[in-house]
Amino acid sequence: MSKLTQYFWTLAEQAPSLLAILACLVFALSRWKRNSRVSLVVTLALALLIVHVIVFLFVYDLVPPIFLKGALSQTFEQMQRTRTILFLVLGLIYNSFLAVGFGLLLAAIFMQRSQTQSES
Repeated sequence: MSKLTQYFWTLAEQAPSLLAILACLVFALSRWKRNSRVSLVVTLALALLIVHVIVFLFVYDLVPPIFLKGALSQTFEQMQRTRTILFLVLGLIYNSFLAVGFGLLLAAIFMQRSQTQSES
């Protein structure tokens, strides 16, 4: 299977999430005139999530061979430890960037809220 086909099927697995993000993006852009700051933050967050999917599609395919190529001269246990650390670090980076996107969405939820009478 060629790399292009592999990338296509990996993106196809992400299609429901990407379609939901695109639908939310259209909704946020349709509300631009009503709440421009909130729509801007939501648009940035959703764009970041789309870029996140595409970037990490390539990261998980291209980065491990670079780091594991040098590990071929190691023993099996050392190579397993290298793989474990590599995927732990990649997972940490993946989830950190994902948290930034979701954090922006959460910030947009609480933006421009007026105070109620009980809070004053």
